[in-house]
Amino acid sequence: MGATLVALVLIGGGVWFALGTGDDDDAKGPVAKVSPSATSPSPSATEETPEESPSPTGMPAPTGTGLQAVWRASDSTMLGLGDAYTDEPARINAVLSAGDGLECEGRWQEDESGDFLEVALLCKKDGVRVESEDRVGNLEQSGNTLTVEWAKGDTGTETFERFRDMDPA
Repeated sequence: MGATLVALVLIGGGVWFALGTGDDDDAKGPVAKVSPSATSPSPSATEETPEESPSPTGMPAPTGTGLQAVWRASDSTMLGLGDAYTDEPARINAVLSAGDGLECEGRWQEDESGDFLEVALLCKKDGVRVESEDRVGNLEQSGNTLTVEWAKGDTGTETFERFRDMDPA
């Protein structure tokens, strides 16, 4: 994902982006952790263990319920959302990839009021920074559907379906 380090700075209610360069280790995206079940299954002949069935792509079907996942729109645009990392505000936790060569990375977080989730992304097209493509929007999850209402860089609402769970660390 390049060597771009993105930091969001909230100043006077506005969102400002600070861009820095680091090595590839700095730009590695977050990985969501899967927490073990609170109950352990009791051995029983009637109890079956659910198995992940492979999707048509050969990947396991997603089983998660949280926001942290890889989401796919009908046009195959992918949006990856990792852990919030509230104690690391410069850490990238959101990545958007469109089939036309557009690659964006940045952060999602609760807004200052805590009323909704927002995402802010800095974008490149074919490896070249394109400020006019930068995206800002609000996120809303309902089960396996994620809706992004874009306020900058794109307009309208984009709907994503849960595509795959984040790999456990």
